[in-house]
Amino acid sequence: MTMGMSRLRRRQTLGALMLATTLALGPTFATAQGTAAGNYPNRPVTIIVPFAAGGGTDIVARMLGNELSKRWKTSVVMENKPGASGQIGNAMVARAKPDGYTLLVSTTAIIQEPSLYKHVPYAVFKDFTPLARIATSTSYLVVPASTPVQNVDEFVAYAKSQKGHISYGSNGNGGSAHLQGSLFNVSNQLDMVHVPYAGSAPLITALLGKQVDAAIVDISSLRAHLQSDKLKILAGTGQKRNPLLPQVPTLKEKGFSGFEPIGWYAILGPAGLPEPLKQTISDALQEALKQPAVIKRIEELGLTPAPLPADAFAQQMKADSPQWERMIKAGNVTIE
Repeated sequence: MTMGMSRLRRRQTLGALMLATTLALGPTFATAQGTAAGNYPNRPVTIIVPFAAGGGTDIVARMLGNELSKRWKTSVVMENKPGASGQIGNAMVARAKPDGYTLLVSTTAIIQEPSLYKHVPYAVFKDFTPLARIATSTSYLVVPASTPVQNVDEFVAYAKSQKGHISYGSNGNGGSAHLQGSLFNVSNQLDMVHVPYAGSAPLITALLGKQVDAAIVDISSLRAHLQSDKLKILAGTGQKRNPLLPQVPTLKEKGFSGFEPIGWYAILGPAGLPEPLKQTISDALQEALKQPAVIKRIEELGLTPAPLPADAFAQQMKADSPQWERMIKAGNVTIE
């Protein structure tokens, strides 16, 4: 009788402890789920732009931020944190609390960096949560109009005939243009000299002024010069021709391999975002990217609207990464 009462009391005590624990954890769990699913955001959201104000990434971020602020009924604040090829801003988001209030506008550079630099202060596929792809961008091999070539094959022959005396420009060391130009140079044994510029604007100026013999230029920077009679656009990157330049073949079409990956703009968050919160943010981004005004603005920048939700974009990032790694290795590009 005494032993039975003792067991009963132990069961009652254990039950009381379990109930107390459930009540203690319940509100916290419910609050977290509610915030993720229904109450987010209830204060300003910050989007870190890892490059200087006024550039393409900054313009894309502010355009999208304006649309999100309308939908969320709260401020979406841009913070430009340039430096170290974007790594300073990227690292800030990697270290941020995974509550959805600190996001990152990113470019393809984030998956190129691990193959370019000896040390990167984050692990891309461990420290970030992909949320949405915004747009894509192709690049083009461009020469001054006075160059005595009409297509990419003729340019290769011309560069070989002038071996060691032809220069190619890019918008900076380690960027996509540098990687693509280096691959083209090495794979065709052209022995061209790389000339990095501090951005696409001075690169275009150098091309127009014949200060550089060729360049890889992204479509956004090239858009204002598509009808110029001072430049020849010979071939583009990617799997298919850009609708803006339907007459220009891809390098792949012309038999030059390795140029299939293209650039993209995207939104990432820190790792550890709860699944409901990740889905909430991804859904809001997808809705914003469907708006006609947003689509029009992206196209005005020379980009291709190409929204992808969180999980689909995560898969693309993982598929793109080894392609850029192969390009970097094949082009023998290293950044100290």
